[in-house]
Amino acid sequence: MTGGTLRDRCPACGSADLAEVFTRAEWRDAALRERRDAWAAMEADPELAFDAFLRCGACGTLFTDRVPPPAALGRFYGAYSGTARSLAKIKSKLGLETRRLFCLRLAVRGRRFLDVGSGIGCAVEAARRNGFAAAGIEPGADAVEIARRHFPRNEYFVGTLDALPAGRQFDLVQCVEVLEHVPNPQRLVAQLAAAVAPGGLLFLTTPDAGHHTVRGDPLRWGMVCPPEHLTLFTRDGVRAALAPHFHRVIVLPNRKPGVRVLAFKGKN
Repeated sequence: MTGGTLRDRCPACGSADLAEVFTRAEWRDAALRERRDAWAAMEADPELAFDAFLRCGACGTLFTDRVPPPAALGRFYGAYSGTARSLAKIKSKLGLETRRLFCLRLAVRGRRFLDVGSGIGCAVEAARRNGFAAAGIEPGADAVEIARRHFPRNEYFVGTLDALPAGRQFDLVQCVEVLEHVPNPQRLVAQLAAAVAPGGLLFLTTPDAGHHTVRGDPLRWGMVCPPEHLTLFTRDGVRAALAPHFHRVIVLPNRKPGVRVLAFKGKN
């Protein structure tokens, strides 16, 4: 028996023009070949399950027809192995983030940085090395403890953006591969916009369900791995979600199936 909240509108653009793409039973056959852990999680906890994946006819976003209850997602991420994988690649991740932040700092004047979903703190440390007063926010307390141990000169918060002090804003906010995980993407986008200072910038990435390598057969795409990924946006879907909150949204070119966005906030 599945649980959670049914979704009858697109979580990206709000359209009610939805079509079923495949059922959970159809997804199971692909998952048992390549994504056994995701299927096993739903078998162990039926509240994590979905009935079908839907596609928005307006923007192409692909998403589960329901999102699990918060308690079920909490249990799932309590056993999440991503922190261990990140720790094994800490040097390469720090190098990648340092190069990225070197480029992003050229797009903003201020030097206050926040990484949303900061994990073990590589991007936060990279920002500090590029001259920012750097902070990270991460729901996993174990990951934050590792960040504090390896990169102690930065500021860290445990939790979601709800844990950020009221009114706290940053000149550059980064949100990398987070949007697809959350049960309410529109709420996260609004919170991200509130965290960006006037004249500031949001850098956001998420998988691209509209990429030419994905559109024809999304069932085989490795990013279709609920309950970890609940909403798989397209370039149009990301634009639609961000446009109400930002003055200018630029979707960067990418040959790989991923959306990379620069969203600039007006100076008021």
